[in-house]
Amino acid sequence: MPVAYKTRTLPRQRGLVPNLLRSILHVLEEAHRPMSDAELVQVLGLQYRRSDPEFNRQVQMNLRDGVEYGILRRQRNLFSLRSRRLGELMATLGPS
Repeated sequence: MPVAYKTRTLPRQRGLVPNLLRSILHVLEEAHRPMSDAELVQVLGLQYRRSDPEFNRQVQMNLRDGVEYGILRRQRNLFSLRSRRLGELMATLGPS
């Protein structure tokens, strides 16, 4: 009697979120106040309709990169824009 094994299929991996840094900049610009990383994850999660841990990781990485590149400022756990660089940055990103 042959034994048939059920193969488990892995869930489909979600790719990178397109234009995530640009979305972070727009959210911070519209808020007109510093926001915590948890607030940003919540707002962007609603915008992209995602709440998985991979999305949270991508937002955290983009926030860290934004601080390292000098686009964002981090004070304690609040992120804000460096306003003097925003116009230059948006010009290099192109149209939305």
